[in-house]
Amino acid sequence: MDGYASKPIIFLLVTLIGFFQFLLILRFIFEVMRVSYNNQITQFVVKATDPVLIPLRLIPLYIGRLDLIIIILITAITTLKIYLNPNFSGFEYSLSALLVAGFGYAIKETIDILWYAVIIGAIGSWFMAYNKHPIFNLIDEICEPMYRPVRSIMPNLSGIDLSPIILLVGLNLLQMIVLPPIFNLTRFL
Repeated sequence: MDGYASKPIIFLLVTLIGFFQFLLILRFIFEVMRVSYNNQITQFVVKATDPVLIPLRLIPLYIGRLDLIIIILITAITTLKIYLNPNFSGFEYSLSALLVAGFGYAIKETIDILWYAVIIGAIGSWFMAYNKHPIFNLIDEICEPMYRPVRSIMPNLSGIDLSPIILLVGLNLLQMIVLPPIFNLTRFL
């Protein structure tokens, strides 16, 4: 198979791996935020990820409530996505550098998902029909644990809620502080 014929196959493979990675990150966020599993979207994510996670969870690896199996799996899937990405072909990476980069990109994409959840939740709160759709209920369940600490510090501003803005700034700062050292580490591996 020549290089041109394999590009659509690689694109499709990277897209499918990226979708599964997205579902795993959502599952991780649901578990950390203790989202209700009665939501249809949550049930879909659980059913889609259970076939891979259930056999791996026979090995109990937890730090507190954090499930290390899902973190390891997300890192491995993200590393595979980076490795298969045609934009990275031609570069030589060691396996350890790829794994560290995969871990960094997994963190980045998790923070990106949380960032978009806050944006969608803030915009959705302006509309009356917002409260009835399952995706917006899910977004509220994801964002509420992040809003609580911000709201406990913020003074009451007569009904104006600035916690989404402060949370967005905090998520961006988190990316700026955490990600550069991780990606710089790949140069030494």
